[in-house]
Amino acid sequence: MLFLTEQDVKDALTGDDAYKEAVAVIERVLAQQSAGTTHHLKRTTMTHPQHPGHLWRNIRILPGMAPDLGAAAVRLYSGYRGTNRSEIICLFDWDDMRMSAIISDVYLHAIRTAAPYGVAAKYLARKGARTIGIIGSGRYARGMAQAVCAVCPIETIQVYSRNPDNVQSFCDEMRTALGIEVIACASGREAMRGADIMITATSGNQIVFEADWLTPGTLLMSLAPGEFGEDTVLRSRVYLSAPEQVLGDDPPRKPFNTLITSGKFGPGDVVADICDVVTGKKAGRGSDDEIILYESAGLALLDVGIGQWIYQRARSRGLGTEMPFGEH
Repeated sequence: MLFLTEQDVKDALTGDDAYKEAVAVIERVLAQQSAGTTHHLKRTTMTHPQHPGHLWRNIRILPGMAPDLGAAAVRLYSGYRGTNRSEIICLFDWDDMRMSAIISDVYLHAIRTAAPYGVAAKYLARKGARTIGIIGSGRYARGMAQAVCAVCPIETIQVYSRNPDNVQSFCDEMRTALGIEVIACASGREAMRGADIMITATSGNQIVFEADWLTPGTLLMSLAPGEFGEDTVLRSRVYLSAPEQVLGDDPPRKPFNTLITSGKFGPGDVVADICDVVTGKKAGRGSDDEIILYESAGLALLDVGIGQWIYQRARSRGLGTEMPFGEH
């Protein structure tokens, strides 16, 4: 059994091809999901009895299987001290369910989380999309920017967050990584102005833009619950990854939970699961004027795909520590 530390993961990810490969891996996983060959369960959350309802101080579990990749995985993470978490992927060989790896999943999780948004941009952004507007400047914002740039000919990124130092760091890092223009903005509205693709990647549970900021042709991609209000959903054609997870998340995912309760939105209003757009079972963007909303909640299949990919990448580079496991 191979143990991959945070540093092992970072070393395995070196190279300009990482995000292109990661997006391609997730596209492949989503195609298998559409074909019905994968298996997964919704995320399970066990809350701390002394702190019910917290997004942290809990244990969360996501199990999934992708036979065509030859792997299964369980992502396990706990919340402590606010947003700092203990996160691992337990990877299993499909043939005999032998545990093949335990992977530290903090840095890697930003790529796993971002890659589906690269797939969505490939299928849902209007052709010729050149500008990304981002609210948020943390690891997920950086990951989503790189995932989108892996599939779209982006020329400019406009970014805003509440911390100017983080914005400057984001700009410096993304200019180096992507070789394109990255502009620090004074407000969220400025960051979104003229953007073909709008990304919100914040800590969530707070509305960070208004529905009237959306213009015809925009693809809005949101990371965290509560980043937009009900009017945004009602103005958009909605595509999701694993709608049952987004619409039935625990804790409930804003604003879908209140829209469902009021009867203004339901599962039948989701245009398609993105996996079915990937395989052509459902249509993607129909015109350049459509406003499209895409959101991806935690989905265990993504962890299977990214876990197997980083495991193979690490193996090929001689990374990780072999550890005895099980009966001997």
